[in-house]
Amino acid sequence: MNIPSHGKYNWLPKLYNAITALKPSKIIEFGPAGGQTTITMAMALKDNNIDGFIKSYDIWNDRYWGSQYNTQNQIDAWGVRDYIQLNNLDFYDWEPEPFNFMYFDINNDGDKIMKLYDIVKEQIDMAGSVVYFEGGSKERDRYVKDGHKKMNEIKSEVGYQLLTENTKYSLSRIS
Repeated sequence: MNIPSHGKYNWLPKLYNAITALKPSKIIEFGPAGGQTTITMAMALKDNNIDGFIKSYDIWNDRYWGSQYNTQNQIDAWGVRDYIQLNNLDFYDWEPEPFNFMYFDINNDGDKIMKLYDIVKEQIDMAGSVVYFEGGSKERDRYVKDGHKKMNEIKSEVGYQLLTENTKYSLSRIS
């Protein structure tokens, strides 16, 4: 498996394997930032001849992650441009659209995960769509800003499953 290195997200192989196993035709992503998760999913599509496509949304206003231009350059360097469409759009302005798989990472907290769940719950229940998101561990909740719900506070409502160890940069699944 040839995927980008990302020191914080040591679970990228789990994301790659999820795409390989589920074979989604339409992936929605929020928060590609530098593109490591986007490229990982696109490489899974490419390597396994999966007829799928990724619509990736971000606002790229964070100096840490860089610009949409930089993300596109990374995507091009990995040779997966044909699998990805980058879009500059805030999650809160998104009009829901059908998808098979979603990856969600917008500096997550319980409020954001609950908002996401409210929007996509029907798609999960009726179409069998799957959502993976960064976070969900008790350790990750230590970094949620004051005044925001922790992810574990909404775990029973959303019914997500933690897929990694109890680490700061964890991975969870809603299905």
